[in-house]
Amino acid sequence: MDIDRPLARRWYGGLAAGLLPVLLLGFGYSALADRLAFVYWALALATVYTLLLRHGLAAGWGDARLAGALALLLAAGFAGFALLEQAHGEILDLGFRALLPDLYQPATTAPATAFVVALALGLAGAAALLLSRRRV
Repeated sequence: MDIDRPLARRWYGGLAAGLLPVLLLGFGYSALADRLAFVYWALALATVYTLLLRHGLAAGWGDARLAGALALLLAAGFAGFALLEQAHGEILDLGFRALLPDLYQPATTAPATAFVVALALGLAGAAALLLSRRRV
């Protein structure tokens, strides 16, 4: 069985770039807040991300189109994460200060930070999709 190396690079690179931060953030915040909602968020977003990545690769989407679609998905996911932070903010804040006092910054657990990340990902995704349409 011959492996298409560029496709394999896109697959594994896409998985590493998208899943690793999402899963680390979800599982880490779940441990800090002692709430499973963050794990469920990470697993749900990781599942949809993987399915979209596979679909995009199988459909032959170009790099810009695939990156744009994945960035928009992550933007929606981080907007949901901000809502989770808002709902569990107090316990998340307490857990963060108790377990990682040297790393704690108020912006770390502020929902506004996740909304800014969502906005940045949304803008990057929209720009990538516009760029992909211009190349066609």
